[in-house]
Amino acid sequence: MSKFLKLTLSAGVSCLFSVASAQTDDQTSFQDCEHCPVMVSIPSGKATIGVEKYEANTKRGDLPLREVTIDYSLAVGKTEVTIAQYRAFMEASGHKMLEDGCNTWGPNRILGYVKAHSWSDAGIPQNEKHPVVCVSYDDARAYVDWLSKETHKSYRLLSSSEWEYAARAGSRGPWFWGSSNKDACEYANVADENFRRHFDYAPLFNCNDGYLHTAPVASYKPNAWGLHDMLGNAWEWTEDCLHMNKENAPLDGSAWLEEEEGLCERRVPRGGGWVSGTDWVRLGAQAGDLAHYHSQLLGFRVALDQ
Repeated sequence: MSKFLKLTLSAGVSCLFSVASAQTDDQTSFQDCEHCPVMVSIPSGKATIGVEKYEANTKRGDLPLREVTIDYSLAVGKTEVTIAQYRAFMEASGHKMLEDGCNTWGPNRILGYVKAHSWSDAGIPQNEKHPVVCVSYDDARAYVDWLSKETHKSYRLLSSSEWEYAARAGSRGPWFWGSSNKDACEYANVADENFRRHFDYAPLFNCNDGYLHTAPVASYKPNAWGLHDMLGNAWEWTEDCLHMNKENAPLDGSAWLEEEEGLCERRVPRGGGWVSGTDWVRLGAQAGDLAHYHSQLLGFRVALDQ
């Protein structure tokens, strides 16, 4: 387990950011096995994470702004873990998931847990290239533990601060693509104009991303460091325990666990999902869900200590 951290990204971006942004995927990406996620080496440096004073929809858990330092070698999954990649784990490991179903979204209300829905049939149109959803934090941890044994490398979940550092890729503000609401659908699968014709949730983005539910991973443009779907598509579990106040969160990339009244029965998903609008699809936004929670909105991405 390496470093995990709390939330902040700053103007003090190091020169490494501009170098990394100029690199191609071929220069920074690798894959340790046929069924492993493709990984992207990201630059070390400093960044400010959290929310700016001008940002709308700020929630208590998003604050305050703070500077984090990633001074170690870190690789991040190019995409969210796919159904195909998770299937390889399930077939090889024999992992037993809770058979309690999956929290399901209907047109006008949340339907609650539907027993028939699971990672392999989430109750929405998906194929093997879509992000796996209906997986809990506990299931995600089991996956990275298995992947570490398979590859003899240190795979794990990202900390919340590592996630935001990687998602921002040197940017400031609510979105890594810039300040335009209408540009969202070039980069993310979100609650959009088409979404409103079927669902009555969320303040919308003024565009059409082409998918009503999840989209195949990497369907949209990546951020400056070559990472796809850091916002939208599926919420992503991180390692952090839920804390209601971030004043004393670590600044070194490490996960914030039991310290400072951490609620470790709850973990911190980031990034928003296909049902999320401008209130949740923000780089500084975070949720807090029970570690055994299964949802059509919630998947994960992996990290690797290099």
